[in-house]
Amino acid sequence: MVHEMIPTTRHGDVTFHADGRIDITAHVSRQLKLERGDVVGIATTDDTPREHYLYVARRHTGILGRHACTCKPAKGHGHYLRVHSKRLATHMLDICHATERIELYVGEAVHIGQIGLALPLITAPYQQPLFIDPEH
Repeated sequence: MVHEMIPTTRHGDVTFHADGRIDITAHVSRQLKLERGDVVGIATTDDTPREHYLYVARRHTGILGRHACTCKPAKGHGHYLRVHSKRLATHMLDICHATERIELYVGEAVHIGQIGLALPLITAPYQQPLFIDPEH
C-alpha cells in the first residue's frame, strides 16, 4: 500500500486556534477588502446542515472603543491579518470537532441582504454527516 507524504498542499484560508487567535490569509482579506481596524464576524444559518459565513461586521472608519475580532496585520503591513476572539474560535472548533486548531477554506463570495458581501466557510468535512433514511 502506498501512502502520500503530503496529502494536501493547500493551506486553509481561515485558521482558528484554541487560544482565540484567528488568522485570515491575504486572499480572503482582499476579497472582503479588509483593512486594519475592520471588525469581522461569522453569521450562521438555521438550515440543516448549518452554513457559516465570514463577513465584515464594521469598517474601521467611525469605530470607537475596543471590539472583539478587530483586524490587525499579522506580519508588518501586509494583508495577512489576525483577529482575536476566544469565544468565536472556540465555537468554530466545537462545530468542527477539533481541539487545538482548524484550517477552513472559503467558497465563492456571496451577497447576503442583511450583512452584505460574505465568504462561506467550508466546514462540511468536519460536521456530522446527515443521514436520511430513504424508507421513512
